[in-house]
Parts: sequence; C-alpha cells; structure tokens
Amino acid sequence: MNTNYLFICSIGPVQDFIAAARSSRDLAYGSFLLSELAKTAARTIVQRESFQALIFPAPASKDDLAPGSDLSVANKVVAVVQGEPAELADAIQEALHAFIEAAWKSVEGKLGNDVDKGLARRQLNDLLEFYWVAAPLDDEYPQVRALCEGALNARKATRDFGPYQGASRFKSSIDGWREHVLAKIPHRASSPNANQMQRYKLRNGELLSGVDLLKRWGAIALATKYKSTSHMAALPFAEGLAHEGIDVDKLCAALENLMTSEGGTLFAKGDYSVFFPAEVRAAFDDKAKVKTVLRQHELILQQYAGNRRPSPYYVLLLADGDSMGKAIDAQTTPEAHRKLSQKLSAFARQVPEIVKKHQGVPVYAGGDDVLAYLPLHTALACVQELAATFKQTMQGFTFEENGETKSPTLSAGLVITHHLEPLRDALALVRTAEKAAKTVEGKHALAITLNKRSGADRTVKGDLPALIGRLQTMTSWWLNDTLSKGTAYELERLARDMEGVLPQHALCAEAVRILKRKRESGGRQEVPKEVIEQVQTWLAVERIALGEVAQEMIVANELA
Repeated sequence: MNTNYLFICSIGPVQDFIAAARSSRDLAYGSFLLSELAKTAARTIVQRESFQALIFPAPASKDDLAPGSDLSVANKVVAVVQGEPAELADAIQEALHAFIEAAWKSVEGKLGNDVDKGLARRQLNDLLEFYWVAAPLDDEYPQVRALCEGALNARKATRDFGPYQGASRFKSSIDGWREHVLAKIPHRASSPNANQMQRYKLRNGELLSGVDLLKRWGAIALATKYKSTSHMAALPFAEGLAHEGIDVDKLCAALENLMTSEGGTLFAKGDYSVFFPAEVRAAFDDKAKVKTVLRQHELILQQYAGNRRPSPYYVLLLADGDSMGKAIDAQTTPEAHRKLSQKLSAFARQVPEIVKKHQGVPVYAGGDDVLAYLPLHTALACVQELAATFKQTMQGFTFEENGETKSPTLSAGLVITHHLEPLRDALALVRTAEKAAKTVEGKHALAITLNKRSGADRTVKGDLPALIGRLQTMTSWWLNDTLSKGTAYELERLARDMEGVLPQHALCAEAVRILKRKRESGGRQEVPKEVIEQVQTWLAVERIALGEVAQEMIVANELA
C-alpha cells in the first residue's frame, strides 16, 4: 500500500538574486527565471505523480506549466505524492540544474570565447538553492503542513558553506561578490571599449559575472521588451508633449540618431531614457565627446519641448497578501488548500493586465506577491485596482481573527525613487515600505516612501483606500495650482515644532490660520474655502496627525 506524503520544496535564492540588477531587464529576467524554475519543479511532480498531486501552484491545466507560459509561480511548491520523496527531490533538483544549463548554453553560444566558460559554469552551478521536506499524511492535514513548514524553515536557516571556487579577477559590478567572466577584459585597468560594450550588452564601467550575463542575455532572448526605469520616469512628460500635438516618436528618434551618429552605444531603442542627459554620459567613454553631444542634446530638447524637462522619478511597487498564513491554516484538507491556490493563480493572471493598463511593467506576479514599476501619474490607481481585485478574488476564504470573520486583503509598498537609483537600493526601500504597510492596524494598507536624492526619505502609511483618497485629493490641488509648494513645508515645520506640545485642536487652528494667509500657487487668490474645510476635517474629525497630513501633501506634490 502506497503512503501519501505531503511534499514541500523551496527554490532560491530569491531576494538577493532578484536584487542583483542594474537594468530593468536584469530585474525582470531574474524574476522570470525563478518563476520558470518553480514551474519546472511543479512540472516534474506532475510527470512523476499526477496533475492532481499539485496543491500549490494549482494551475487550470498542464499547459500552464509549460516553459514560457504566462503563469507566474512562487518559489514554493506543495504537493501530495505517493512515491519516495527523496527520489522525487533528486529528480526535481536534476531538472532545475538542467533548466539553468539549457538557459546558459544559448547565451554561451552567442558569446563564444569572449567569456571564461569554466568560471561562469561554476558560478551557475553554485547559484541554485533547493530545500525540501516531506512527512506522511497519517494525521490531520493542518498538523502535517505545520510540521513540514517548520522543518522547511529550519532547513533554510541552516546554511551550506561550499569550497571557494573563484578566480583572481575584479568582482562583478552588479552583485559585488562574484568575479566577472569577461575574458577579453581581465582587469579594471582595461575597461570595455564601445565595441565591447555593444558586444557584451554592457553599460559604461560594468563587469559581469556568469549569473549577470545569463540575466542580461536571457532578457534579450525573451519576446517581451522591458522598458527602462528612465523610460517610466519620462512617460508623463512624453504624454504631456503628445497631448499638445508634439511628435514624441520624432523627438526620440532625433535624440537616438544624435547619439549613434557620434559613435555612442544605445542600451535600448525606442526608450524614453534618451530624454535624460545621463543616457548620453553612459553611451560615451570620451568626456570631450560627452560635452559636445550634451550641447546638441539640449538644443534638440529645446526645439521640441522648450524649457520643460521630464521628472527623474518613477514608482516601484511591491504588494503582498495579508493574513495568508491564517487563510491557509483555515483550509483543513488538501482539496480546500488547492482551491485557495487556484484563486491565487487566477489573481496572478490578472496582475499583468492591470499593471499594463496603468502603463506600468509587471516584473513578477506569483500567488499573492506582486512586483512592478510604474510612472508617477498612474501608480495610485494601479495599486487601488490590484487591492480591490485581490480582495474580491479571495473573499470566499475566511478565517477567525480577534473574534471577527475576515478574508485576505492586499497591502502594498510604493517607493518614489530616482531613475538612476541602483535597483538593489530601490528594492530594499520598497521592501521596507511594504513592511511598514503591514504594521497598520487591520492591514489592507499602503505605505509610500519618497526617496529624493537630497534630504531624508519620507514615508506615509495608512488604510489603503483612505490614504489613496487623501493623496488623490491633494494631487488635484497641486495640479490645479490651488496650493503653493511652501504650504506643505510650513505645515511640516509646525508639526515638527509643536506636535506633542499643543493639543490637536490648537494645532488644527494654527494650520487653518496658515492656510488662510496663503495664496494659490503663482497667483493672488486665497486658498479656496473647500480646501481649508477638507484639511480641518482630516485634523479635527478624522484625527489624523498634522505631521502625517503635511508629509502626505509633500508626497502628493511629487505624484502630481
């Protein structure tokens, strides 16, 4: 008689692997590769057991597990199996290594002898982290699952230390600890020239490891074209020009022709990153050439856009389901858990379309996890729709919490950051923002961090619908020049000096006095009465701290 086992496996590394990215293509392919590896694990289970063995993910059909399918899968796979778990784990691990080997082989073939193949393969062989646990299903499903989850966490906390297999080379400029494998650039002193930059798909000053090259070239091989973070920052500017009848594609082509005619290396064509002077500096080695091209770059921009220039900021979004552990714990059978997984897959399938509808780029959507980047002017509407869709999708899965019946909701972190901010740093910031959202009582929350290149970071957080409502109201004030920029900073100074000293009603009165003596931005009209009344409602009725309102005004100004 065959014994049923609950089998759980986890594939990594996750955070470090995704975060080691210079370009949006690196970021997206890192997420894509992890999802494909998870699908490979699930596919191996189906081949050795059955399609019904899978609990998480729980796709609609076997076709969803095919390589390159639209389905994104989280890095954990759960199944009920009858075969020997150790043999299944070995088969999965072998399939995972074979997938990485096949992905690298196509890259290696294109690069030929331009890379240290031996070092690159050692780096890729050391890339994978695979952990698994299994237990007989001879007890209630929740108890067995809790036992397996505890064992898996303990195994992941037990680190493996293999022998060092590096080389005496400079480190990768992306992750900082693997050696670069570019055979024709052995030392930093011989940095890549323009031809080598084009050949290796490098930016100026980059040195890439085997893992970095897999990401960079793997992303190029995908049919999907990932727009840069610079493109995302410039998108509102381009839309504004187009709204006035200016041919944005013609402007973009003129700037691209300028750079290529001068011998520069374009990292991507048709990308609005060319609107920024930083793209010119990245395209040329010669400083004198950079100055010459920058002067012509400025003249072309003046011809099309006058004195207007794009904002250098975009939004990185990270969202995660609330109380998913409790929702899963409430599923007392594998069948019930599988139904929950099916709903998560249904949500994950909707995520890319929602993000694209709001002009963003979906990086990852696996289960209840979402990573994307967006332009400033659509970010709030996007996260609002994602949260509403998730809540509606999961409303049938309830659990008890503090005497109340609840269902999972979605919380999100946003970071407004500079398009040249290293993606590793931006990802760290958005993870911190998401954790801040999770501290809001009742969750279903949003936290936004404004990461300006000058000054300290600012973070606002609160109930997601309520915070978005306030920010959208404030954004309309800035767009209509209802407030001067100094108003928010004066309210912030008042809060910093007097919050905790004066009672709330006195702070509210002083805030109203400040608003009444202000004028509309660039005009002589007084601040409209409805604006003052709205601020009074937030402070006196809803009891929102003045400091929070002031910070929200500053964030809303950036969104506008």
